[in-house]
Amino acid sequence: MKVLMIGSNPSVRGGITSVVTQLLDHDWRKDGIDMKFIPTYLEAGTCKKLLYFIQAYIKIVWSLITFKPDLLHIHMSYKGSFQRKYMIHKLCKRFGRKDIIHLHGSEFKKYYEESRNKTKSKIKELLRDCDSMMVLGEEWDTQVKGIEPAAKTVVVRNAVKIPSETVEWCNDFCQVLFLGVLTKRKGVHDLLDAVAMLEKQGALNKIKFVIAGSGVEEEALKKKCSEMQLEGYVEFLGWTAGKKKIELLKHSQVLVLPSYNEGLPIAILEAISFGLPVISTRVGDISSSVIDCENGYLITPGDVSSLATMIGRIISDKELYLRLSRNARKLAEEKFSEEKFFDLLKEHYFNLYEENKNKKVKKITFKK
Repeated sequence: MKVLMIGSNPSVRGGITSVVTQLLDHDWRKDGIDMKFIPTYLEAGTCKKLLYFIQAYIKIVWSLITFKPDLLHIHMSYKGSFQRKYMIHKLCKRFGRKDIIHLHGSEFKKYYEESRNKTKSKIKELLRDCDSMMVLGEEWDTQVKGIEPAAKTVVVRNAVKIPSETVEWCNDFCQVLFLGVLTKRKGVHDLLDAVAMLEKQGALNKIKFVIAGSGVEEEALKKKCSEMQLEGYVEFLGWTAGKKKIELLKHSQVLVLPSYNEGLPIAILEAISFGLPVISTRVGDISSSVIDCENGYLITPGDVSSLATMIGRIISDKELYLRLSRNARKLAEEKFSEEKFFDLLKEHYFNLYEENKNKKVKKITFKK
């Protein structure tokens, strides 16, 4: 069968790119699938982004005519991403192709609620008319069904390749890691406030905080760090990917992600695959990957005091740390391995393929 995948250019930073890259690196031919990819979004100025999408749209039309995919796997977030993918969905239906909408947008529900009625109608139409709405977890399944009960949802959680290495306890030094895009919804300002709280308690003698990411809040966060005189405890690494990110995970002891909105962050899955305990918030589908008191801790977004307390608790208790670390690795192996992810995705592809093939057979038989 043939699959045409639509997503962002691999140069775009964020979780969607991680998933797209993971899918493109997989050997689909051994599964009997011919996979083709067309990116529709590039981080650039408005005019360049528009031109990039127009060119991509033309490529998609040409691929529908020449490549003749059996289905389209379309990665979607919200705002501009929704508008672009809505157009591609309509194009897909004109050509009579099956489509999977793979929803990644952590603020999709908020986007729907704040949209005008015309956009709300288009959102409900897309959720209702696409052949499959792929969501990252049960919480997102509930939210999508709340918008459009007729949505044909299927839960396919993000996954990671399980590494051979695991992190180790260090008596002399603890590295606490934040990994992600630096935007307000990620809660990094709260992390700096927690660092300041720990500094006042005299609890930072053996702790280093590493913020690996970039984004619109980067300069504001660096300024805040300087004003709070935390430069000796906090290091900004900028955007980190590939082998550099793997090395960073291997040499860290704890991951912190104090977000206000999320789906199922790849950063958390990567962390638990190495056995890092995680401190995060009860948002999105994070609770499926961070089990409170089992492989980390879950706090309420904005609760700086609890964030500081949990950081201090993990790095001061070796037995607790080792238990959380073992549980993190075990959960990653049992629930979030790449093998299970690709098996589920392949099964879903072929179910839609067979469904479409059967419909074509019925249609031909009916005409006869």
